[in-house]
This record gives sequence, C-alpha cells and structure tokens, in this order.
Amino acid sequence: MKSFVYILTLCTIWSTQLFAQEVKIDSSEDEKKVKEAVVKWADETFYMHKEYKFEKFHAFYTEEYEIAYMRTNARKEMMEDLEKDKAAGRYRKSDEEYQKEHKLLEDDYLKFKGDLDKMTQKVNYYQISFWSNIQTNDGITVYYEHIVKLTNDFMVNEATINSAIGKKSENTQIVYKADVNAKKKVGPDNLRGQGDKTNEAKPVEGSVTIITTPNENDLDKKDDTKGSEGVQMEETTVDRRKKKDKKKKK
Repeated sequence: MKSFVYILTLCTIWSTQLFAQEVKIDSSEDEKKVKEAVVKWADETFYMHKEYKFEKFHAFYTEEYEIAYMRTNARKEMMEDLEKDKAAGRYRKSDEEYQKEHKLLEDDYLKFKGDLDKMTQKVNYYQISFWSNIQTNDGITVYYEHIVKLTNDFMVNEATINSAIGKKSENTQIVYKADVNAKKKVGPDNLRGQGDKTNEAKPVEGSVTIITTPNENDLDKKDDTKGSEGVQMEETTVDRRKKKDKKKKK
C-alpha cells in the first residue's frame, strides 16, 4: 500500500510539472518529412529552381498532443530513474516492492504511449522558411524566400513570398510550371500568385496558395548576375547574343 501511495504521489508531482515547464518535443522526424514535402511541392510548382536551403522550422503542436507527449515522457523518465536507483544500489526496498513499482510505471507508460501513437492530429500546422534560386521571366534566377505552411498530413497549403534577392526590375516575376505547360504567355499579368502589390492570396497548383507581400516588388534588388551568397544567376541565350552583337558593332 505504501508503494502505491508513493508512486501515486510521484505521478501527481510529475503531472503538476508538465504545466510548469516548456514543452520540448523531438520534432526531427517531422522536420525531415516537412523538407521532403516542400521540395516535392517546389519541383511541381516552379518551372525551374535550384540550390535550395531551409531555415526556421517550427511545428505548432496541438495542446492535446503536447499534454499526451509530456505525460508519456514523464512516465518513461520515472521508470528509467527507478531502474537506475536499483542498479546503483540506492533503492532500499525489497525486490518485490521494486517489481510492483516498476510494473505500475511500465503499465502507465505503455498505456500513455499507445494513446499518443493513436493521435491523428499532432499539429495545427508546420512552418518553414524555404530559399531557392527560382527561374524568372527575365531569364535569370532570383533568390526567393517563401514562408511555407503545411498541414498535419505534410501537405503544402500556403507559401508566402518573404524575400527576393537579385531581381532585375519591378516586373521580374517567377515562372510557374503550370503556366509553361499550358503554353501561356509568361508575363506579370498572368503569372499566378504575382502581378500586383497586394497581399491577396491566389491559387497555385490546386489547393496551394502563394501570397505576395505588400512590398514584394520593392524587395532587395542586388546585382543582376549574382544571388545571395555569391550564387550565380543564369542569362538567356537571347541576352548572350545581344552582348555579342554589341561587341561586333564596336
């Protein structure tokens, strides 16, 4: 009976601490899935992009998942601490009492772990910063940053243009694969998700929306032939021919 009361007291203390400490969940596997999903989305959305990188991953876990995770982790740590005390000779009770306490903690852990694994709604959404050199209608690649949001099922449903480095002019726009495949004229009036200075969301590739920032056309304009961190941009064949013609005339 004393063992049961002891374990019950510990469980109460741990439950109280759950709400007093910051929830730290190992999201490394989720981050990997998010990055894979964003690259797949970019490959399907942009006519051409390359040399991408990611920053500022964050998983916005639901309150229910955070509580379930911490409760499961607390029981696991209590069980491991008990095992360490026994192995180090710090446990002063009988072997029978040790087995009872360990069994109680183990049963709780397995139950909570099972409930955690069954939860289908882990997050409200995932968010990550996606940088990539993206083909534009000027024949060069521009280093764009998109703030990408994904659903609980790792589906991209929103991408907001946050930065653009290396734009040639205010009319520089991203070339989207859907526009090229549909043989549309590539220009500021028909490139999806672009063409104005409002923060209006527009559909791209099904349910995904690309949102332009209010000052997207006024974002940092660096050298035409180099992107961020010295990334080399591309020129069209027409641009190179013009340069050659100018040299010949001279």
